[in-house]
Amino acid sequence: MSSTSLPGAGSRALLTNLQYIRALAAYLVVLYHARLLTPLGQTLSLDFGRAGVDIFFVISGFIIQHVAARDDAGRPGAFLVKRLIRIAPLYWMLTLLIGLAGPIAPALAGKAGVPDAGMIVRSLLFIPYVDGAGEIHPVLFTGWTLNYEMFFYALFALGLLVMDELRRLIALSVTLVALVVIGAVSDPDGAVGVTYTSPLLLEFGAGLWLNMVWQRIRHVHAATRTAAGAAMVAAFAALVLGDIFWPDVPNVLKWGIPAVVIVAAALLCERADGGDRHRLMLLLGEASYAIYLIHPFVIKAASVVGARFFRDAALPLQVLLLSGTLVVVGIAGVALHLLVERPMVAALRRQLLRRSSSRLAHGSSPPRN
Repeated sequence: MSSTSLPGAGSRALLTNLQYIRALAAYLVVLYHARLLTPLGQTLSLDFGRAGVDIFFVISGFIIQHVAARDDAGRPGAFLVKRLIRIAPLYWMLTLLIGLAGPIAPALAGKAGVPDAGMIVRSLLFIPYVDGAGEIHPVLFTGWTLNYEMFFYALFALGLLVMDELRRLIALSVTLVALVVIGAVSDPDGAVGVTYTSPLLLEFGAGLWLNMVWQRIRHVHAATRTAAGAAMVAAFAALVLGDIFWPDVPNVLKWGIPAVVIVAAALLCERADGGDRHRLMLLLGEASYAIYLIHPFVIKAASVVGARFFRDAALPLQVLLLSGTLVVVGIAGVALHLLVERPMVAALRRQLLRRSSSRLAHGSSPPRN
């Protein structure tokens, strides 16, 4: 769920297209979780919404390689501080909100039950565990993806000790593949083992290599841009129709491959014609992390409203409830981003990163921890 705000020349174009894709990925996940609000979502298969996570992971690998490989080479400690500032505060705040509200309103906890102190601590520390419903979910269940993100960040931080970029990329790729092979051979049943050997880790690796290729592409002809657009449409169609035409294919292939194609095509289009044309999509992309974290709360409220007023509603009213929920999720996510996330992250960056820069300016060596 990394930021796509990249400094330097050409960053505006990069920010634009990847923000669009981030908004799309966030809403795919929202659609998947909102599908059961009405019988409409039970009739139509919306499982493809889970592929939003695959898109997020590919983007994350790309962005981390693009920014950190340049700014934090040899400085794994600085890299991890930046990642924690970006990811942790909002997630911690909402996790603690659930932890505090759980005993007061147990219905908010859902089928996993009211979290105990151990669950809350493990959630805050990004340690995977099996919840009361038998799922590998933290207190805020969407945070399961952040357990993958933080593990990838830890591996990448170690990789930053390798100063040569290509060697670092090869070392990280070999590590990710080795972990997946270990998982396939040993078939771990513990939450940590399942998470840290999941094939989903390969999507971060795909993002790393996309960045390596993207850096070497300077000009994209109009025909290539057209082909990239067609490939994106085809990949999205494959993503949506995967459960129909190849339901038994593993998700990492069924959704991971289209996710890689979608991100790659968006990047090719950036090289050809990046632009600031869709302000709403840009805003939703910037707020995508807040949307991702807050949407379970909105959907929970919508389910209460739906149970009371839309239980036997006609199809148009079902569509109204579902579409209205998507709109409210966007409004809530944008508000959370503008009023809480953005100022909170900015304040933490000023305080924590300024101190680090001040130490370096006074002659201290870059952090090597």
